[in-house]
Amino acid sequence: MARVGELCQRAFGYVVRRIRRNWWLDRVCIIFLVCVVIVFGVSYYFMNVMANVASQRSKLIEDALGHRLSLPDVFFLFIGHIKLLWMTDMFDALMFIPTAVLIITHDRPWRVVSRLLLSWGMASIIRITTVAITSVPDPRPDCEYVEGNVFTTFTLHRCGDAIYSGHTLIFVVCSLVWSSFAPRNWLGRALTAFVYGLAIAGSLIVIANRAHYTIDVLLAWYIAPGSWYTVAWFWYWHVTKKGRLLKIEFPVEVGRHRDSDTEEKCQRRRVELGLMPDGTPYDPVALYLGAMHGREPELSPPVSAARTTEKQEMDGAAPSAGGTPNANDECVLTIGESSSQAFTEDFSSKH
Repeated sequence: MARVGELCQRAFGYVVRRIRRNWWLDRVCIIFLVCVVIVFGVSYYFMNVMANVASQRSKLIEDALGHRLSLPDVFFLFIGHIKLLWMTDMFDALMFIPTAVLIITHDRPWRVVSRLLLSWGMASIIRITTVAITSVPDPRPDCEYVEGNVFTTFTLHRCGDAIYSGHTLIFVVCSLVWSSFAPRNWLGRALTAFVYGLAIAGSLIVIANRAHYTIDVLLAWYIAPGSWYTVAWFWYWHVTKKGRLLKIEFPVEVGRHRDSDTEEKCQRRRVELGLMPDGTPYDPVALYLGAMHGREPELSPPVSAARTTEKQEMDGAAPSAGGTPNANDECVLTIGESSSQAFTEDFSSKH
């Protein structure tokens, strides 16, 4: 019993330390995440509204023809029709579960959550503009039309909810999370391949159930990566390079992607990004001009004593006396000196 109690205590301590190191947020990051969730929720709600509008509009086709009609589809000729709509929702769950595990175990979890919700929300906004613009007859002959208020009706698998596939959108976005954030080892690659296999299988299940036309599924495979990499580009240039949202981007230390990263790798990453140890961007041109005029480059001060002490406490190390950085902070404090020296030597060699 004593052994079990000790193991439970160590496990609890590990969870607490991980929450403080990787999950703890400051006020700015909390506000940002709240805004992201609101934008995602609003986009998803109005996507449902427009899907209801599309369902009501698609009924006009049946009223005009006097019977239900489905458009010709090449994949329908090769994939038999099944009536197992619950499987499309099951594949959503199969994609969510491993993705949730990846987020929980990731060293920068809020960054993964932010990228996921922003990309998914952006694709949902695109779907708002497509689902009700062009009404097409539903490929399923036994689907049901929405008859109630479009703003208060919430249902799945309604008629006319066609362009493009929302289920496939979920499959692809979750797959992209894995390809971008999975561990860079054989296990991470194997799990990523498995998740992509689930996404392809889920897409075929959607077509087999006649929940969507093949074009709807293909559009989801085109649009989701476009949204994902658009958000990735914007995030890199306006968050990472600007030193913003540091508790989301670098929860442990600026330049550290994983807890296993070496101090040398952290420093090299900060130099590549042009960031000071406290996340403040520095201007290489200003450093060069300062060296050219014989002035000592003015760099932002290193991490404050309070922040250094906080970092040491979160790492479980005793803070130095008076808040003075100790040997563990060597990587944090040398980036400015090395950058200044590099520019000075470069100028001296050329002039």
